[in-house]
Amino acid sequence: MSSFINYNGNAIDADLPVLTADNRAFRYGDAVFETIRLMHGDVLFLDKHLQRLTKGMKMLRMKVPENFTMHYFYLLIRHLDQVNLLKGNARVRLEVFRNSGGFYSPSANDVSFIIQAEPISAKEYVMNETGLKIDVYREITKPVNKLSSFKSSNALLHVLAGIYKTENNLDDCLLLNTNERVCEAIGSTVFMMKGEQLFTPALNEGCVDGVMRDQLISLLKEQGKDVKEKEITIDELLNADEIFLSDVVNGIRWVGACKHKRYFNKFSRWLIQHLNEVQIKKV
Repeated sequence: MSSFINYNGNAIDADLPVLTADNRAFRYGDAVFETIRLMHGDVLFLDKHLQRLTKGMKMLRMKVPENFTMHYFYLLIRHLDQVNLLKGNARVRLEVFRNSGGFYSPSANDVSFIIQAEPISAKEYVMNETGLKIDVYREITKPVNKLSSFKSSNALLHVLAGIYKTENNLDDCLLLNTNERVCEAIGSTVFMMKGEQLFTPALNEGCVDGVMRDQLISLLKEQGKDVKEKEITIDELLNADEIFLSDVVNGIRWVGACKHKRYFNKFSRWLIQHLNEVQIKKV
């Protein structure tokens, strides 16, 4: 059965070529993207995704089209849901790239976009039964600057960390910033718990301004639980009682081991249940 993507507002066969050799995302990583979760037919956190997307576009001096609205992208994503028979549950990638022209200096700042959607069987966030085995990727560190909080197509650090993960039979890796402090995981943000206190790396530590990160901080504050955004060292992480990773596709994944340290999952199990309850009420 054919699957479809959306290219600049039009659903086309996913096998049709749409990019040329001078595409700027291909040449220079001149693109930003969002990974979005479709659950029960609801496009989760779409407002926050578009806020981060347009903020990243403006940072890269891209022109933001007037039709880049929640309503517009909601309809396009739901249309892909229907034509690809996804049954309301999918992983969606929305990528915006500067149009071809110029070399390092673009000849214009107009953009195009592609939306892809892949099926997900789970109809809610499901906690991993076995804790993740993770370690620290040290070969290359992540710079701390204004671009650090966005998702761009220039992701070689994360690609190399992914290769390291595979070569060492790990489930994920922690990335360090240029100050050798914990920044994020390969495709997730990081939370740790010590006693009753929750911590996550601050945005000025170079981590992505994660949509699920922001959602969890808000949910926890509503429950009267404070989350401290701070500098986190490897030693602090190895002394934590619990670690979990967060992203919009998986929700929460608990970490069972990092190096010699073993962790619990009592709080993360409670949190993912609460997260599901909140999403069900919204649908």
